[in-house]
Parts: sequence; structure tokens; C-alpha cells
Amino acid sequence: MPAVNSSAWTDPDRFLTDPDDVAAVLRDPRFTVSQLTAHLDEIVARGGPRFPHLAARRATAPFFAAPALAAWTPVAERAIAAALASLETSRSPDLMRDYCEAAFLDFIRAFCGCPGGADDRVLDLIRLANETTRPMLSLKALGRIDAALGELLDHLSTAPVPGLEPGLVSFPAFLGHRADRLADPEAAPYVALSALVGSHTVAQSLALALHGMLLGDLGAWQAAARPGWTDTWLDRAISLYPSTLTLVRIAGDGARIGGCPCHKGETAVMDVVGANAALRRRGPDGSAHLSFGAGPHKCPGAPLSRMFLARAIPALARRFPRLALHRDGVRFHVTPLVQYPVTLPVTRDARSRRLTGRMVEIRDLDEARAIVNDDDTWSPPRMEPYLNALAARSGRDLGLARLVARNAMFFMSGPRHAAIRRAMADSLGGNRLACWQPLIEAETRNALTRLASAPAPDLIADYAEPLFRGIAGPVLGLAPADPERFDALAPILQDVLEPWLPIRELDRLQEVIGEILAGLGPPATEGLPGTPLLTRLMEEDLPETGPEDLKALVLVMYGASFNMAHTLGNILRHLLSLPPEDRRGAADPAWIDAELEGLISLCASPKYIYRMARGPARIGEIEIRPDETLRLQLLSIDRGIGTGNLAFGHGLHRCVGAALSKRMLRTALPALFARFPGLALRPQRHRYFDMTQTVALATLPCRLGPSGKDRA
Repeated sequence: MPAVNSSAWTDPDRFLTDPDDVAAVLRDPRFTVSQLTAHLDEIVARGGPRFPHLAARRATAPFFAAPALAAWTPVAERAIAAALASLETSRSPDLMRDYCEAAFLDFIRAFCGCPGGADDRVLDLIRLANETTRPMLSLKALGRIDAALGELLDHLSTAPVPGLEPGLVSFPAFLGHRADRLADPEAAPYVALSALVGSHTVAQSLALALHGMLLGDLGAWQAAARPGWTDTWLDRAISLYPSTLTLVRIAGDGARIGGCPCHKGETAVMDVVGANAALRRRGPDGSAHLSFGAGPHKCPGAPLSRMFLARAIPALARRFPRLALHRDGVRFHVTPLVQYPVTLPVTRDARSRRLTGRMVEIRDLDEARAIVNDDDTWSPPRMEPYLNALAARSGRDLGLARLVARNAMFFMSGPRHAAIRRAMADSLGGNRLACWQPLIEAETRNALTRLASAPAPDLIADYAEPLFRGIAGPVLGLAPADPERFDALAPILQDVLEPWLPIRELDRLQEVIGEILAGLGPPATEGLPGTPLLTRLMEEDLPETGPEDLKALVLVMYGASFNMAHTLGNILRHLLSLPPEDRRGAADPAWIDAELEGLISLCASPKYIYRMARGPARIGEIEIRPDETLRLQLLSIDRGIGTGNLAFGHGLHRCVGAALSKRMLRTALPALFARFPGLALRPQRHRYFDMTQTVALATLPCRLGPSGKDRA
């Protein structure tokens, strides 16, 4: 039987997505799982037992049936409760480590009769054994997997599991009583081992469902805590978030798909995500799915997964109703066949708390709004005095850093700030930007053309970033003598968003800023539909503001404007991660306009707003001393609230570029989906920058679909 090779996954447009075709292939005995067949033949060749698949399924089915699993419910609930307690006390809470895998391992050790070995070691072995989902494994990798399986086999036991309810027996003990029903009684330990390793899909499915739910609206997450959620929504969650991406079968003699003959040895790749989406379109409740497969190789652990998820998801939502996911900290394990998170860092609640002796983190929306509206009690970070003191202590020349700090709007306060803000509003206010719409539309068309011609399309490198550069530079009035060098250096300007940088970072920042300032020429105005910001500011008589101040002011604005690209990228990833039925209006400007505030509240790139106490103050039960810092954590504060979010700040310190960002989003989002209606992400192939102040995608690989020129 031919092996599956990597070429089977090169053209996703050829995957089977019709649910009828997928189900027919899965149920047809003439389509076989070649890798499984080869693996079993290898066991027999080495003198191991022979155990026909169907005989093993018939012998073990009663143990995994829903009625039998009902007796295991208390064991699962205890494991879930213990994991919740662990998550509650974790210093750096991670849902995969502290909840999904912790609850899974606690339960599965009893269920599968695996008392031996330390928890961490057993979990590592199970993960390693699951590497069989990677096609074309090397001999070295297969050797590691074989060793892991052997070590796990030694940990299995048919002895009674301490602490289990009377009458409950583990899977190995169950098999010991039914070994005569197997084709070879000596296969029983291998069947138990297969169940132990395969059951990791329970943790995978739980983690992927939690990831998907926490990316969305807060209300939808909190609904999972209500009675009846399982009956109404569990199957939809399983449909939306399958850890299985594709299923693969090899055609034998006489095999057919949809009435068409298949050559012997031909590979059929079935798109589980696509088939599930098609089934949801057919049914009003959206609950039908093929997430567990179908036919003779349907996952026997499906009832176990349903039982576990039905308890684990509502229990977590009840315990942590304001749970918030750090999406840029999520990491995935992904192969052509499976996907699941390996890290799921979260903030557990929205209660404000002291982080250090000098910093308090604000997570409550009402507290945050009160803070940003009270400029008498709270000021922006006072960076100039800090830099003056640092220069005096260190003996370093921090002149450029001071130039930046005094001209960064998010560090300003007082009459000078008010005057500059008024002047900027004359250029960047919502009613003043209409003249720039032709430029925004032209740059959007240019970016779409670039994306269409990209050999390996990436929504960040080929759309969001060039669109940002094409708009922000002309609008702000930056005209570098060497644009290529400017583009290479400019990303460091984002670092000025972080207050109180250490001296080494300040030295690096000063060096780059000095080079950038030296390379800036007068604002270019020829051919532009409006007057650039820098040109307008140079015509103003602003207090205590010279030509170098103005250049620094606009340069800092450009650094902050990178959030235009980052927010666009975050929204694109969010929309393309939604089920197709939930984003069907994305090509309609009216739909984008109606959804925009909600998308911004979920996907805006800034992580924090900073304020300093002007004097003694109090936040709830927390006493604040003069000059202490408040860090407003937008992840919790803005958790899907829509209108009224603080993504762009508020009041006197609201981002002056907010209107430009929104205008760009209202143009770029529907234009992209209209141009590429078949747009889809490469599953979990994205990567985030490691940034302390910003949620920013570094890559977002995509497929443009049949209507695009996707050559990847």
C-alpha cells in the first residue's frame, strides 16, 4: 500500500469538503488508513500480536459507550475541580497547562489504568506518542515514539485504581476480563496503550474549543456558564473547533468518490473544517459535524470527549466569567492533520490589583473610565523628569530621548499639550480626513495588487504593512531621503510607547532616532490630495515648539501609527478565524461599519494605557501613593464591549490618529474580502512579534482562494 506523502496537502482546493463525499469515503472499506495498516503489520513482523481493528472495536466499545461513561462522571468532575483549583493559584495561568492537560491527566490515569510515572513525564510521553500525526516521520523520530510507547506500556496496570468508586474498573482491567474476545489476547495491553495515547485528543479538543470561545464576545463566553448550554451549544462548539484538520484515506480496487472512480493508491484528503461548515449551512441548529470522523475508523473516544467537554467548559466559565486570553501568547502544535494549542495564557478576572510596590494594574472598565476622565488626579507618565534624573545619575547625554519624550503625545500634559492637540485635530480630526480618502483607496488597490501577485501571500507583509506605509507617511508628512533605510529603521519607533525604558534600550533608541531625524527632508506635498500634518504644524505658532520638536512629534506619531497595521492584522486574523457564516458580510462596507467598534474592542493592538498619581488616591480597596503608576490592561477592560472601548484612549489623551485608523479599516477590510471571497488562513501558521506594549502579528500566511492568484 503506498504511503501518504507531503504532496497530498499541497492544494487545499482539491480537498474533499462535501459532507456526503467525506462520509462515504470514511465508511467505504475500500478506502484504508495506510499508515495504520503499515504500523500494525510492523508489529506482527516483529513477533507482536495480531489484532484486527474491527474485533478490537467490538471488544472495547462497551467501555467507551455513553451509558458506561456515566459512571465515570464523578471522576471527571473531581479532576476538573482539582484543575480549577490549580488554575486559581497559578502565578502565570495557562489554560492548556493548568486546566486542559491537568484535568485530562488526572482523569485519564484512573480511566486508562496508568498509575506509574511522574505526571510531567507521563504527559510528555503521551505528547511524544501523538507525534504520529505528522506525515513522513524520520526513522529517528519513529524510534523516539517507539521508546515512548514502550515506557508508557510499562506504566499500565490491571490492578485496582485507589480511590475509584465501587464497581469502577480501569480500561486495562476491563480488557483483562474480555481478552478472549480479541483476535489475540496478547493484544490487550496494546489496545489499552492505544486508548491512553489517543485520549489526548480530549485535552486537545477542550483547549481548541476554549481558544475559539475566548477569542470572541464576552457574552458568548459567559453564556457557557448557564444551565442548558451543553444541550444547545456543545455540538456547535465541537463543529466549530475540531482538532482534526484533515482525514486521509488511500483508495483500493473499485473505490469511488461521488460516483467517480479512484485509482488504486490514490490519496483522498478530507477537510474536516470545511465539511463541518457545509453541514452547518444545511442544518438550522448547526450541530451536525464530522469532527470525530465516521465509519469503521470513527473515533471511539467521541462519547468520552463529549462527556468531558460538557463538564469542563461550563465549569471554567462559571469559575472565571471574566477570563481573558492573551492571544499573542498562544502557541500551536499544527500538522497537516491536526491542530491544537500548546499554550493558552490568560488573565483570570477583571479585578484590579497591585503588581509591584510602584505599579497597580487596572482591569475593571468602570475604574478605567473614571481614571482616564480625571486629569486632575492622574497624569500621563512624566518622562521628561525621569530622563533628566537618569541623565544626571548616569552622566549620559539623553538629549534625543528627551526630545522624543517631550513631543510624544501620550507623555504630554498641560497647556502645550492642549495647543498641539488642537493643531493636530485640524489635520487628523474625523471631518478633516475626507480629502485623504482618494489616497487611502489608491493605496488599498496597490496593496491588493501586491497581495494577489505574492508567491506566498501573507496578510501582514503583503497587505497590512504596505497599506500602513502608503497612508501614514504622506498624511503625516514624512519624506525620508532613503525610504528603504527609513522602513528598515522605523519599527524601533514603536519602542517609545513603553515608558521607563532601561538605559541600554534608551541608548539604542537614541542612535536610531538620530539617524532617522537626520534623514528626513521637508514634507512632500506634490500630488497629494491634502496637506500633510507636518506642513500644517510648521505653519502654526505652537508654544515652546521648534522645528526639531515638530519633526520629533510627527516621527513619534508615525511610530504610534504602526498600530494601524497591527490592528488591521489582528482584525483579519479574527475574522478569518470565525466560522464562515459569522463573517459573510465582511465584503460589505455597511457590515464592517456596524461591527467595527466591536472588532476594535477585541482586536486593537495596544495592550496598556499608563497613568501616574499626582497625589494620594484610592482605587477600590487599593491605596495609591503619589507618583505611583497605574497600568490599564486593555485586554480585560475592553473585552468585547464594542462602543465605549478604550482602545484609542479617552478624553484629553484620546489618540489623535483614531479617526485615520478607523477610516483606513473601513476601506481596507471590505475591499480585501470583496477582492478575495475565498480568502482563508493557513491553519495556525501565523506568528506574533514578542512585544511588551502591543499585540502585533509578524506573519499571517493565507490562501487567496480560487478567485485569487494564490501560487503558494
